[in-house]
Amino acid sequence: MRNPYDEQQTQILARITNNVVKLNETLLELNQKIEEINEMNSDLVAFSNIWNHYQRNANLYLTSTNSLEPAAVKR
Repeated sequence: MRNPYDEQQTQILARITNNVVKLNETLLELNQKIEEINEMNSDLVAFSNIWNHYQRNANLYLTSTNSLEPAAVKR
């Protein structure tokens, strides 16, 4: 005589296994998207660093040539 709970447990284990496989696929996709975002962010960081250096050098140049005008006072 078969145990009725064996069939039920087998079905539950199959559902759990399928859900774990789907979860694994989703996590792999999520990791790929995060890697893409990190690559884009590294490009932005590099651009930001270049821009900050340019801005600092331009400010030093304008200061050294007395070309830097003081900001107008708003009243």
